[in-house]
Amino acid sequence: MTEVLLLGSFHFMESSIDFYCEEVQNELDALVRKFLPFQPDTIAIEAADHEQIRIDESYAKFCLKDLQNRNKMKNEALGNICMYGENYPITYDNEVIQIGYRLGKMLELQKIYAIDDDTRLNMDAMDRPTPSLTEAMNALHTDMKDHEKESIVNLYQYYNGEKFSKLNHHVYIQANAIHTDDHYTGAEMVAKWYERNLKIFSNIQRLAVHSKRLFVIYGAGHLQILRELINADNNLELADVSEYLSL
Repeated sequence: MTEVLLLGSFHFMESSIDFYCEEVQNELDALVRKFLPFQPDTIAIEAADHEQIRIDESYAKFCLKDLQNRNKMKNEALGNICMYGENYPITYDNEVIQIGYRLGKMLELQKIYAIDDDTRLNMDAMDRPTPSLTEAMNALHTDMKDHEKESIVNLYQYYNGEKFSKLNHHVYIQANAIHTDDHYTGAEMVAKWYERNLKIFSNIQRLAVHSKRLFVIYGAGHLQILRELINADNNLELADVSEYLSL
């Protein structure tokens, strides 16, 4: 039996938070220390699995002391990674680095594992939203905006709560209903979303074979599906992330 601690995250690069300032770095350090008692022997991150060698190189280059160097974090990168056929710098304004890499180095783990599927989702179905889809998206965005000024720990408590997951998943459920010219435009988009999550879960299952305690940090929008899949696998046990966030 492998215990899985699944942490949902917002994407740092889409946030206005100054992740390089001392105050936020202290908050991030306090957040990551909450997961030390879990003592994971494996850490998995949201990065394309075919780019594992670049993750290995960037993780080897990363040092905890760099998190005290604002200029280094702002102006340097840990390498590059290919996603959707394009190269992107591995920058420090990234939850993978600030949480996944930080936790790995604190635990002196030699490797961090990339488990994402590199498939761009066709969002054309969202161009003509139904009233129900518009309502669902507005409800999600309003709720997220209500929490955007909270502390780092409170943000993670929010994004890992049931309310966010349900609101976010409801958007996909309403998108699923979209038809255009007798074509299942919405259902095909949502099917691709499920396919991506199933591939992510397959990578989790693969890692779990050789792990007792697996820590996974992923975009919080994936939580609803990944939680359901983990709970359905008798070889896995989903840890209660709220217990760690409340430490």
